[in-house]
Amino acid sequence: SVKEQIVHELHRPARRIFKRRSVLLKGIDDLWQIDLVEMLPYARFNKGNKYLLTVIDCFSKYAWAVPLKNKSALEVSRAFEKVLQERKPNNLQTDNGKEFYNRIFAKLMKVNGINHYSTFSNLKASVVERFSRTLKSAMWKKFSLQGSYDWLTIINSLVKKYNQTKHRTIKMAPVSVRGKDVEERLLRDVYAKKTITTVPRFKVGDHVRISKYKAQFAKGYHPSWSTEIFKVVEVKNTTPVTYHLQDYKGQIIAGGFYQEELQLVKYPDIYLVEKIMKRKGDKVLVKWLGLDNSHNSWENVKNVLI
Repeated sequence: SVKEQIVHELHRPARRIFKRRSVLLKGIDDLWQIDLVEMLPYARFNKGNKYLLTVIDCFSKYAWAVPLKNKSALEVSRAFEKVLQERKPNNLQTDNGKEFYNRIFAKLMKVNGINHYSTFSNLKASVVERFSRTLKSAMWKKFSLQGSYDWLTIINSLVKKYNQTKHRTIKMAPVSVRGKDVEERLLRDVYAKKTITTVPRFKVGDHVRISKYKAQFAKGYHPSWSTEIFKVVEVKNTTPVTYHLQDYKGQIIAGGFYQEELQLVKYPDIYLVEKIMKRKGDKVLVKWLGLDNSHNSWENVKNVLI
């Protein structure tokens, strides 16, 4: 039945592990990424510092880490301003948190001529997140050795050691990535764009569901896939292929989606009913399964099967 097909789509297993798109890098300080690392449980051992602002140049892998008392707009902006006294990027990628999207941080970006942007999906700041994990791992080893959670006095030495250690991707220490010769060699040997021909699985106009690992705006349901149905509006020739979507109201969904995060829908015009809210003549007010009340709609009773 149609209902069984929809239930099958909603509960089909969703993949989490697959090849993601690489960041296209153009040179030293072309693209930086920043991240906030929570250190809340250890604040009393570190003069009240609750966070670490981690910063990385994606090309050279050179990194910084600045302690923060809190994650207010002013505190985060001041911390990043300290890093900008050393070097400046052309582009800065962050998540879409309020600590990075506010009047103070926007002014800092404008004054320094930095293009600030975010991605709203798994095409996110993976380079800095990897550095943050490396730094935390080194920190925890130190905690075990020194028998305390004091990271404030060791953070600078840990970051210095990281910058002086040969990096697996670039086969050299981040601190050694300087000058045009080194930049050109890395562009040629490490960052040259590899072209892989991939046949797109979906086409413009296709109706799809989104994997629950991406559908963070649709919390509170148990199926593996979104109950809301989206339309493919653009197929991007990236490696691998990514897709841009719009919802049924015609609003574009921010960010790109991989084909593994999408599922083709057999019946795009049919939704499951959660309950009937009201009746008025031959009309019923429907609460749709998996959608919030803003999606409730009046429908002709003949079009509703319960």
